[in-house]
Amino acid sequence: MSTKTIIPASDRQRWKDSTVDSRQSFPATGNFDLIDNSWGLLMIHNDDVVSPGEGFDMHQHDNAEIVTWIMDGSLRHRDSEGTDTILKAGHAQAISAGRGVRHSEVNAAGFTSSATLHVIQMWLPPDEENTDPRHGEADFTESITHSRGTGEFFTVAVGKDRAPFANRMNLPQTDSSITPPTPLSIGSAGAQLDIAHLEEGKSSTIATSHYVHLFVARGTVQAKTAGNTPGDEEENLTLSEGDVLRIDNSANSEDPANSEEPITLTASADAVILAWHMDYSARDRKQRAK
Repeated sequence: MSTKTIIPASDRQRWKDSTVDSRQSFPATGNFDLIDNSWGLLMIHNDDVVSPGEGFDMHQHDNAEIVTWIMDGSLRHRDSEGTDTILKAGHAQAISAGRGVRHSEVNAAGFTSSATLHVIQMWLPPDEENTDPRHGEADFTESITHSRGTGEFFTVAVGKDRAPFANRMNLPQTDSSITPPTPLSIGSAGAQLDIAHLEEGKSSTIATSHYVHLFVARGTVQAKTAGNTPGDEEENLTLSEGDVLRIDNSANSEDPANSEEPITLTASADAVILAWHMDYSARDRKQRAK
């Protein structure tokens, strides 16, 4: 039996100054224990709008898996490993901070520009700490075009050796007319990020996992869910921009992909949806490590 919880956009924490407007699904500013405030494997899930030429100067991270999705604008990334690159809308980046990396993230548009940067950044704990830092980037613009036409999700980031849930449930696969980029590898083996761009009226289906964190980055979506247990009532949920649907199947000892019905999503306005599938929680991992 799963539990489903909607976290409305109005319940997110907000940190705002003259250059950055950050809406946060988890405490991200201040002295917080990220794991104790996590859900599933997600410790940080920020939706940030950054003014032209502004952002975050060189700062330090360690032992975190950092996934960044560019919604609009261009981000300039520089780091202590010698990387200096520009990521544009439809691009993604994954950083395994390991034993420590310094980097800066700023809006690549100049101060005189009117172009804001809109990014979604997510952090997860690594399975192994103090590894060598590494990062990867990929351009998913062709996958976005395909998603708009078909309603299919595409995988952006995935833990090593994790079998995508679409394969395990025999859900529709991306057809052979495009060659999607290889998903970015992250050091959290139990996690996978899928994204869909749904045009108004288009529907898509996603699989369940022990933990699902479904974030509507843009638009409005109707989510239709139902369980396999006789007597379970069909649920129709409305998710607006900034809302999150959390689905917890952790009490189910079986494989959720086989024991729970998938979720059908229908866009009532053009929508961008980020769906994290997670096999275990950061808190569970912390307890096992003791």
